[in-house]
Amino acid sequence: MCRDCLDDLCRSAVAGSQSCPRCGGIGDGISPCGGCQRKPPPFEKLWSSLHYEPPVSGLLHEFKHLRQIALKRLLAELMAALPPPWLHDADIDGILAVPLSRERLVERGFNQCGELARLLSARYGLPLLPEDTVFRRPAPPQSTLPYARRKKNVVGLFRVAGDVKKRNLLLIDDVATTNATLAELSRMLKWAGAGNLYCWTLAQAKMQKS
Repeated sequence: MCRDCLDDLCRSAVAGSQSCPRCGGIGDGISPCGGCQRKPPPFEKLWSSLHYEPPVSGLLHEFKHLRQIALKRLLAELMAALPPPWLHDADIDGILAVPLSRERLVERGFNQCGELARLLSARYGLPLLPEDTVFRRPAPPQSTLPYARRKKNVVGLFRVAGDVKKRNLLLIDDVATTNATLAELSRMLKWAGAGNLYCWTLAQAKMQKS
């Protein structure tokens, strides 16, 4: 992709100065939002590179659901063009992709988060944790559920099988909406002894609380 086209896609960039540095929601870019002050999430920081809107949403749909796996390089390039401001100061020990359940992996044929994580691992020279570090049980996709059911849907979703003790990890996901999946994964990783946890997603989507 040429520089001009990449710049056009980057116009969907999330403005860090208008986001909560902790959860990625609306904020001033400096202090945690009111929600994070009242109930801090189990991860240290969350950063989304782009808003989930056209053309980014269309590209991600083609990548995930139409199996256009070649798009992984473009999407990883977009993330690298808009990295978290804290990335180089976070003392990260490894990268962990949000896993799919075994059933979903067989159905789709690949883990979209794993593909992005693999490219980002190579780009930044950070170790990629094995796929069997965390297992995910089958559950309805978050994208099919209303806001009120998303938090309940992820309870007990993950089981940590690998050694993550005292390791500072960068979690890679494709889209952050309610942050429920990343919060539950982080909670289980902390339970297993992990150190600081940082989250980086390709895109940030918004939904009504209904």
